[in-house]
Amino acid sequence: DSTRFVKGNPKAVLVVEWSGTQRELDEIFGHLDELAGEAGALAATPLRTKEEMSQTVRLRKSTLPLLLGTADEEKPVAFVEDAAVPPDRLEEFVVRFEEIVENNGTWACFYGHASVGCLHVRPALDTSDPEGVSRMRRIAEEVADLVVDCGGSISGEHGDGLSRSEFMEKMYGGEILRAFADVKRLFDPRGMMNPGVIVAPPRMDRQLRIGPGRKRLPIRTGLSFGDQGGFAKAIELCNGSGFCRKRTGGTMCPSYMVTLDEQDTTRARANMLRSVIEGTLPPEELTGRRMKEVMDLCVGCKACKTECPSGVDVASMKTEVLYQTGRQHGFSLRQKAAGHIRRQLALAAMIPSPYNAVAGTRFARRAAALAGIDPRRSLPRVANKTFSRRFPGLPQGTGPAEVALFNDTWNEYQRPEVGEGAVRLLAAAGARIYLPKVVCCGRPMLSEGLVDEARKNARRNLDLLVPLVERGVPLVGLEPSCILTLRDDYRKLIPDDARVERFAEATRLFEEAMLDLDGELLLREGAPVLLHGHCHQKALVGTGPTERLLGLAADVEVVDSGCCGMAGLFGYEKGHYEVSMKMGERRLFPAVRGAGERVVVAPGTSCREQILDGTQRRALHPAEYLAPLLDGSS
Repeated sequence: DSTRFVKGNPKAVLVVEWSGTQRELDEIFGHLDELAGEAGALAATPLRTKEEMSQTVRLRKSTLPLLLGTADEEKPVAFVEDAAVPPDRLEEFVVRFEEIVENNGTWACFYGHASVGCLHVRPALDTSDPEGVSRMRRIAEEVADLVVDCGGSISGEHGDGLSRSEFMEKMYGGEILRAFADVKRLFDPRGMMNPGVIVAPPRMDRQLRIGPGRKRLPIRTGLSFGDQGGFAKAIELCNGSGFCRKRTGGTMCPSYMVTLDEQDTTRARANMLRSVIEGTLPPEELTGRRMKEVMDLCVGCKACKTECPSGVDVASMKTEVLYQTGRQHGFSLRQKAAGHIRRQLALAAMIPSPYNAVAGTRFARRAAALAGIDPRRSLPRVANKTFSRRFPGLPQGTGPAEVALFNDTWNEYQRPEVGEGAVRLLAAAGARIYLPKVVCCGRPMLSEGLVDEARKNARRNLDLLVPLVERGVPLVGLEPSCILTLRDDYRKLIPDDARVERFAEATRLFEEAMLDLDGELLLREGAPVLLHGHCHQKALVGTGPTERLLGLAADVEVVDSGCCGMAGLFGYEKGHYEVSMKMGERRLFPAVRGAGERVVVAPGTSCREQILDGTQRRALHPAEYLAPLLDGSS
């Protein structure tokens, strides 16, 4: 949290930086409260370590994206954002600027460089509304007069541009402006270079990128973007701040972190969509080859939804693009097979031994390659006995707590031992466990753009599970991507279903559910753990619940590994293998290889598969790790 150094709820924050010897700095910081009192500050916070000081940098970089990341019609607009006045006139300037903004019926955020009197102020306006443009004009004129009156400059560091050139004469006078024009004619007699800037500028409200009468391409979306004001506004949340270009820390954007290609950023994907929506590119480009290339390496990790200060949800946008493309050109056999993976595994589970024997052969990998699977990947196996067949023989708690286990595809057909461990732990904590009938959560379908099929499954799961939810029984998921699809994506699939919100609130990650139970869990001390969190878990919940649960029995080290690179089917697909493995090698694989005696734990099924493929080391689900540590377990 980049604001944790802020005390109380102040109207403004002043960040002051000192340099000097250690002794000099100790003396200054020893009198910090006195200095703050002299400046009229309510409180002072010393920031001396690199980590503490970095909070202010993150806050500064996040300010504008946070302001622009709202669904409001009025958003901060840059046209008076670069004024500078002598520092001794700054207080007067701020007070009078605030009055101008308030008198024009809007608000603005003030940030910038107080030591040199340069402030970046962006009043909130809707420039697609003629009244918003009129207010922008009035504010620009009044601020220009204010700056001149305070002896300042309307362009402190960003340049004059189309938004401020009109007011240059107020600052320099007519004689100097005519001299500017004479010099320009000498070097640019045809007026070809940067026309309309400084010399012979148009009115600042005549060349708006977003102005009255703007048109957006109407698109009947498969997903609902109503919480962001619609598909177009969801795209326009991206303001180009470039947080998605970071190379270290967090998850966003995993493809850019390994390719370092602008095309593979969250920003590029949003800009490509914006170009189509606004008409810069023709409508057919929404489902064209270039859009496919730009979206191709998006792994759907959802990190941009929370790590981008503006909350740009490119994962949902990619799903929408795939949906529109499928409607226009048809869905491939590979997409249909991947989207209905539960059906494929259910068939395989009918003959597990023959299927597993064939799946391990070179012939099977070659056959899978024809369907778009990279032959270097191991094909999934199925368990000899499904989880639902094992469940009746598992222990039950005495209650009164109750939980319903969402029997995801991977737990049912591939990793029933995860479910067994989870049931033993839930029962040991006193819970009675139900295993209701469910259908696939819809996540594989969404990853392939099969939105209509995912919607059908969402409605079916609500029909099956809402009776339990209405009784107050929480829905517990072992696979983060599955249970969080119920929590997050069902709102976009069936937004008009009144049951969705309560249903989403009832969902729990396995670790959350365990921590909610009151029963005392008696665990022996286990080996230390290296924890890799699932992308959707990190984006929507965080690894905190997993850390706390594992911490009941072990020392836990969390690796800041970003995306493992598998991302469901992404890492299996032809053309993605190299990028997928590079994502793993960036941080995760080296951490696993260097884990020593630490047990590698990863809640995500695809994460565990990627760790095995990349390091030949088997990772465990938290339930697999903890269940053997129960008192009385062998």
